Amino acid sequence: MGAQHIYTSIEIAAPPAEVRKKFLAWDQLQTYSPNGFIRSIAPADPAKPLEPGDKLIVQLKGISMKPTFLESSPTLFRWAGAGLGGTFNGEHIFRFEASDTTPGRTTFVQEEVFDGAMAWLIGEGWVAGAIGFRKSTVEGFKGFNADLKRWCEGRGE
Repeated sequence: MGAQHIYTSIEIAAPPAEVRKKFLAWDQLQTYSPNGFIRSIAPADPAKPLEPGDKLIVQLKGISMKPTFLESSPTLFRWAGAGLGGTFNGEHIFRFEASDTTPGRTTFVQEEVFDGAMAWLIGEGWVAGAIGFRKSTVEGFKGFNADLKRWCEGRGE
């Protein structure tokens, strides 16, 4: 079975640079998303600037991981991680795109591409559906997106 892709997006009434700035304020994550899917994000070595290849410490609801930071640009932030002995890999991507529908707004995208021998666990097949990883992951992404939207729009600060 091939790679599995999860894609979520939300429109935020703020420009992309502002949404990105608030997203990168990881010390505020528990303020705007106290019960969210993403519990914390931090560089493994907070004493130095984050560079591609550095490790992050990411705490998700029920899972702690140390993915490799890949890229940060005005429109993108991404990392990659591996689990289950490399049989379940993921590239997590956050996009801060100028809205195609409303000038001055952001289309915030959160997506992940899973591959490896166990990627089927996040697929849409019957067995994978019964396990529920895909559904809970999509719900987690959407919940984080909504929390970030509220914070960026000044609701829930």
